[in-house]
Amino acid sequence: MGKRKTEEITEPQARTLRTICAIVDGIGLTPTVKELAEALGISHASAHEQITQLVRKGYLKKEERKARSIVVVRRLD
Repeated sequence: MGKRKTEEITEPQARTLRTICAIVDGIGLTPTVKELAEALGISHASAHEQITQLVRKGYLKKEERKARSIVVVRRLD
């Protein structure tokens, strides 16, 4: 039996997604990775990893060459 691929997100990933959505809803812009890390109280590297996993799972996408490159594709229900 191989490792089962899951598209479900972890609680830290859900917290990250909720925070991104709250920032978008509040100011109309997506946060930079630095702003997201500060909002979550985590390191820049951890914020980047959370974004990477959410992109892989289809919740976010990233636009190249933009500081505010995060695009919310799918929100939590």
